[in-house]
Amino acid sequence: MGSDIVTVLTTIDRDPGCTKVVETAEDLSAGLGQELVILHVKSESEDDAAVRAEIEEIAANAVRDDTNYEVRIVEEAAKQEAPTGRTASTILRVTEEIDPSYLVIGSRKRTTVGKVLLGSVSQLVLRNAEVPVVTVEQAT
Repeated sequence: MGSDIVTVLTTIDRDPGCTKVVETAEDLSAGLGQELVILHVKSESEDDAAVRAEIEEIAANAVRDDTNYEVRIVEEAAKQEAPTGRTASTILRVTEEIDPSYLVIGSRKRTTVGKVLLGSVSQLVLRNAEVPVVTVEQAT
């Protein structure tokens, strides 16, 4: 499980509001002297090249010029493997594979009722991650 390289992992979606999430992860990785991995989980129907270009642009706008980072794009778990929470399941699987020191995720402000009715990727990851999780309020 995990590699010998000490890493901070952050997960982002395609929303430009996630810049603050990447900036926080970058600050954490720089402060700890660790590598930064930026993860995006895509659906099967999304175009690989278009998604990568969009995530690379968000990352480039969020990190300092002297920061080394890796962008990983992975496809979400198949419905048979994870009937609910497919994106969260994929994030948790990659987290287990990488075994980072920290996982940095974004969270949008939602009403209490909205959280109960809809659930969220952030909540599922927070409840199930086996590494420390840092949540950052994502701009909307």
